[in-house]
Amino acid sequence: MPVMSVIAATKQRRIRDKRQPLELTFFHFVFIFLLCSVIGLVAETLLSYVLDGRWESRAGFVIGPFSPIYGLGAVLITFAINPIRGHSLGLQFAVAGVVGGALEYFAGWFFETRYGIVAWSYIDQPLNFNGHTSVFMMAVWGAAGLAWTMVALPVAVRLVELIPENMRRSLTIVAFVFIMADSVLTIACLDSWFWRTAGHPISNPLQQFCATYFGDDFMRTRFETMSMWTVLASR
Repeated sequence: MPVMSVIAATKQRRIRDKRQPLELTFFHFVFIFLLCSVIGLVAETLLSYVLDGRWESRAGFVIGPFSPIYGLGAVLITFAINPIRGHSLGLQFAVAGVVGGALEYFAGWFFETRYGIVAWSYIDQPLNFNGHTSVFMMAVWGAAGLAWTMVALPVAVRLVELIPENMRRSLTIVAFVFIMADSVLTIACLDSWFWRTAGHPISNPLQQFCATYFGDDFMRTRFETMSMWTVLASR
């Protein structure tokens, strides 16, 4: 076969592969969540330093170097876009924008209504939705979603598949249990922090545990960019 024909066939195969859905399992999604939670935290921390000139904690869990909104965003966008990788870029852009915007809106609403925490606000942007997200940010999510699924996702899949197959089941179980435990503990610590900030006395063993090991100083340092105004909470 002539060299040019081989090159052309290779190019066509690569284009075809980019348009085919990837074969992803629960194992992939768990480690994509962890990988993107770490990368997202590092990127946000560095960007914050460049913009503000000082280091700030941008962690989203009480344990580990994770910012779960990036991990969850990557998982949800992958889940939504992977099946339509062969469709138009406009459709993929729109789906990623809606999914990312919905996640950002829900997260902002949850923190504000439950804890009185305003972690971010787009209230000054035109076409915003209660300050939690905006049309512009949805467009950013759409562009990021395209870059993720077309460029970064295949790389991420290859990275997680470096884990030997005979270890994947056990490591997936351990990783998933850790994620769930860290999530539950983080919610409990935020609840306890809110309770104390609102001036209520500690009333149960869980609140005592959180106050002892994840007290006010820890929470203020860990969630450095989050300010809690209990009067904003709807409970």
